[in-house]
Amino acid sequence: MYQTKHWSKIVMAALVLISVVACGKSRQVKISASDVERATTPAKLPAELEKLWKNRQNEQDLRLALVGLEKFALENPQYADVKVLLCRGNYLLSDGHLWLKLTGDADVDEKVKEESIQFYDAAVTWCEAALAMNAKFRDKVVKDKLEIEKALDVLGPQDIDALYWRYAALAKWSRMVGFTTLLSNRSKFSAMINRAKEIEKSMGKEYFYSATLRYDAASNALSPTGDKKLADKLFEEAIAKHPNYFAVRVLYAESRLKGNEDKFKKQLEFVLKGKAASLPEIEADQIVEQRKAKKLLDEL
Repeated sequence: MYQTKHWSKIVMAALVLISVVACGKSRQVKISASDVERATTPAKLPAELEKLWKNRQNEQDLRLALVGLEKFALENPQYADVKVLLCRGNYLLSDGHLWLKLTGDADVDEKVKEESIQFYDAAVTWCEAALAMNAKFRDKVVKDKLEIEKALDVLGPQDIDALYWRYAALAKWSRMVGFTTLLSNRSKFSAMINRAKEIEKSMGKEYFYSATLRYDAASNALSPTGDKKLADKLFEEAIAKHPNYFAVRVLYAESRLKGNEDKFKKQLEFVLKGKAASLPEIEADQIVEQRKAKKLLDEL
């Protein structure tokens, strides 16, 4: 009964749909034609909604939070930060809670994967809605009908959250849909990350626990033609910079260390023994990563 799928029907009515044409499966880019001005301060969410979001390590709380956030976003469209929360929340539901339900049995996992694809797509949609709060970007995509990846030059520091999480969700959506779709979207991933790196440079600081460094590591680790030694080097560098950020250790273990039991266990056991609250702003996400680490160890 904790459904979030209703958002699509409501949002679709308020959005301009622009087809993405590519090899493999395509999706609809949903960029609002509305000229709502972006708020200069973060949204003040109702206390109950704040509590649900804080407890997003619990699937039921996250699903309820998404319902409440969707309602708030539609009633208060000026808040880009709420749209980013919806992007991150839908991503976490798929990448975390639903991932934990995968068993390895194709028949059993089919429904889980179908739902995961929907939530990844929802994550991309909400990040696109957040990006559309940048009027210059919105005009390029809606009025000039440019592809999103050809309109990134007008994005700035205030857009990096939506830009990065759109990449993350689109990459996971593409990988889950299939290899052909993943391959057809690779140039999109590169364009988004390259722009994120440019914004990082302009800010004079890295974004979200070395997010772009993790991209370079993962892209080499997961690509058939990637430099695996470079991937290992970059993963280790990212870990050295943020040793208590659990997601990078889980990703490193899953993508590169399954053939090296000692290193595999070392990274995941660090996560299990670590304190999720060491990074209080993402404590809930850290707890989910600990559950993922346990699942990987149990499957060893």
